[in-house]
Amino acid sequence: MAASDGPGGSLRLTSGDAGAAAGRIELTLGATGELRVERSAPGRRTLRTGRIDRALLARVLTALAQAAPGTATADAAADAPGRRLTVTGLLPGGDSAWDDASGTPVPGIGHALGILAAQALEPAAAGRLPAAVVRVDQPAPESAGSAGSADTGDTDAGPRPAAAVGTVAGRPAYALARPGEGFGLAALEDAAPLGGSDTDSGVLPTAVALGTVEDRELFAVGGEDGAVQVWDAVSGELLHGTAGGEGAQVVSAGFVQGVPLAFSAGREGEVRAWHTEDGRALGLLPVGGHGAGALCQARCADLDLLAAGGDDGLVRVWDAATGEQLHLLVGHTDRITALAVLSLGNQALLASAGQDGTVRLWDLATGGPVAVLTGHSGSVTGLAFVPGDGDPRLASCALDGTVRLWDVYTGAAVHGWPAGQGWLTALAAVRVGGRPVLVTGDENGTTVLWDAASGTRIGDCTPAGGFPVNSVAAAEWDGRPRLAVGHGDGTLRIWDAADRTGTWTGAPDGGAVTSVAFCPTGDRPVLVCGTADGAVRCLDPRTGAPLSVPTPHAGAVSGLAFCAAVEGGTAVLVSAGTDGTVRVREALGGAPLQRFTADPAGVTALAAGPVAGRRTVVTGGPDGVVRVWDAAEGRCERELTGLAGPVEVVSLAPLGDREVVTAGGADGTLRIWDARDGGTVGEFTGGGAAARSVALQDLDGEALLASGDQRATLRLWHVSSGALLNEAEVDRVPLAIAFGDAGLHVVGPDGATAL
Repeated sequence: MAASDGPGGSLRLTSGDAGAAAGRIELTLGATGELRVERSAPGRRTLRTGRIDRALLARVLTALAQAAPGTATADAAADAPGRRLTVTGLLPGGDSAWDDASGTPVPGIGHALGILAAQALEPAAAGRLPAAVVRVDQPAPESAGSAGSADTGDTDAGPRPAAAVGTVAGRPAYALARPGEGFGLAALEDAAPLGGSDTDSGVLPTAVALGTVEDRELFAVGGEDGAVQVWDAVSGELLHGTAGGEGAQVVSAGFVQGVPLAFSAGREGEVRAWHTEDGRALGLLPVGGHGAGALCQARCADLDLLAAGGDDGLVRVWDAATGEQLHLLVGHTDRITALAVLSLGNQALLASAGQDGTVRLWDLATGGPVAVLTGHSGSVTGLAFVPGDGDPRLASCALDGTVRLWDVYTGAAVHGWPAGQGWLTALAAVRVGGRPVLVTGDENGTTVLWDAASGTRIGDCTPAGGFPVNSVAAAEWDGRPRLAVGHGDGTLRIWDAADRTGTWTGAPDGGAVTSVAFCPTGDRPVLVCGTADGAVRCLDPRTGAPLSVPTPHAGAVSGLAFCAAVEGGTAVLVSAGTDGTVRVREALGGAPLQRFTADPAGVTALAAGPVAGRRTVVTGGPDGVVRVWDAAEGRCERELTGLAGPVEVVSLAPLGDREVVTAGGADGTLRIWDARDGGTVGEFTGGGAAARSVALQDLDGEALLASGDQRATLRLWHVSSGALLNEAEVDRVPLAIAFGDAGLHVVGPDGATAL
């Protein structure tokens, strides 16, 4: 729900200039925490909505109430550059306005509001505010803006059609995807249909690719929902693929019928199950498309269960082996934020907590309520059952800064203490030296260990940086108690809980770490992480080495490319997305091989192929930079610059005795570089419209470059001299170009033609 002026009042902060490259940002907060952030810049508009916790809103309003009253004139231009803060109907002293250009500048809390706006607009960036107090909705497709603009000839802000050229059943063919209309395969010479889909297939395509692997012709398609699927182009058999998703901000893991599984859920969509050993997607558990805010795997009476808590205050419990929903637990009046399970022989107790400040206990065998635990004055952010030999205890922590212990059998509060660390944001329990220990994380980035019986502080694990702790999980291996701690800057740390020393630190990948869970798998544990931008990370917690899981992209697929086998390897399919990640998987079997972030702002163009006998990926980004990657290691080998504006198209192809990268920009300029050393081969000026396709051809020892742009103009250059040989307008935007025996084939939104 978007924030707006209303009976409850609102707060509005504006900053920047809509005419500047960075744009103008407007943040609006409603009286009950509704959040709306809009950025307007030349050629683009970004809108994010969501909700903040009442603890953050109270902190902001308290700071403003203590500041000097705002006396800036209320009739100042709404779109004037600079920072301006107005508060209506929320402060006890009446409405106020502050303006940096006036005698009453925006108070210091305005810095925190600026951080909030930046965090909402860029979920993959480091977050100074904990995930417990900021929740951003899944962005609507139309709010993302467009890489192009009117002066480049690209006025369509929505998904564009995509095309690729290859062979099907030995015939030259093309694949064409139209947004909202499905995809199709057709012969290049006579347009004879060779297969396809319509909108009923459930795939809304945004990228396509054709390739030949081990004499088998393949067709790949990527969708708006981040899914990637691969078919046999001749038989139409689906070989492998990922289901689409809306990202994974929360995760859980455990054994289901002896098989180690991971579960993930995002802000929208359903709950997903994954095999942690080989990454196979196993299906969905339905939550009506509303996502989940907390997940917990459990075992009760020989049943493997999964519980999910949602924004609607409901807790759903499934038989994880069959997918059958067993219970719908009703009682919370606000979003569920934490779940924990205690197994008691053939019985199990589920604890749930939410932004309503209550903790509820449920009998998982019957689904019946057991107790309601009250005492926290803020949203509860963590739950953990305390290991021990006596009566079981449940621990909870909250944004009120307190830890509380509860008797599970009576529901009575038995202990509690203020942590003195501001907002408490995460909680776990572990045995250290034979005694039960509670572990809390806070908004300042500190992880504190407490004696569970007395509440005495034992020590802390405090890294540099001060980014908030968003999640904590505990496990034991090699006879040592360990902690996994996920931070707002995206770093992931493993600590030895006994001596509070760090084992390793994982670099950010996918934005803030929002959830962590351990899963034992045979002789080694697996650490599963959810992130702010929706990517799932699976790591070996002993070394930090990534374990590949074929999760969907957290945004639309923006590019697909097959790469032929190199010595000692196999052919692969490479996909890129608006989430900024690149995924590499086996082309035939689909086994995941590599995942890396190429550009946090999104990948706008993709190519792949062998370079000097090594698998290589080329990506283009909205900053105009082309990057060349070692596909096996996910390492950027070089950056190629010279294009203005977003990179619209890239290719990687042999040219004589070398491989070259060709790229086209939003203004139609084309550049060619040597893929091995990054040296410039040529630069070619277009007609001012965004490049849409490129193709290289060696003709009797002379290299030719063909390109098509958004204004449906084709150009042909002589590469070595840079001479423009021909220029012609055609009847369709050239989405793909291929040289043929009789001329040039052009594939546009309405099919193919030959010139």
